[in-house]
Amino acid sequence: MKKRLVSDIVAEIMMILVVLAVGVIVIAYLSSYSTSFINIINVKNSKQQLNIKQYIIPMGAYIHNNTLYVIFNTGPWGEELYSVFVNNSLINSCEVSYNNGWHPLPYTLPQNTIAVIKCQNVSLPSSITISYSGGEVEVEASPT
Repeated sequence: MKKRLVSDIVAEIMMILVVLAVGVIVIAYLSSYSTSFINIINVKNSKQQLNIKQYIIPMGAYIHNNTLYVIFNTGPWGEELYSVFVNNSLINSCEVSYNNGWHPLPYTLPQNTIAVIKCQNVSLPSSITISYSGGEVEVEASPT
């Protein structure tokens, strides 16, 4: 039987410690990459979830004296209104009423707001499409 010397035991312990240190370094290196990858995925999912939560709810639409009025409510995140299409044609003369004032489009409304869109020179009857940050919504307008 061969006798083990103290230097052999110390050498074995040192080799085990070196292997463990290299393993810890490799795991830390790989986990930093996986954390940044997971963060990128979470940011993309958060943006998609935010778009799902963005919406407007039409409450009514009517035409009076060739002027279209669309009353609606914004969702829990607020909305940016981009444009209004009447019978698939872009209308540039639209304004949105919020907080006792009329504002040209595009305009950003805060969350849970009731607002009115007004467009001049609209024919009867009309199919209205409102383009906003969460997508599009359609509503039918009829004369009063």
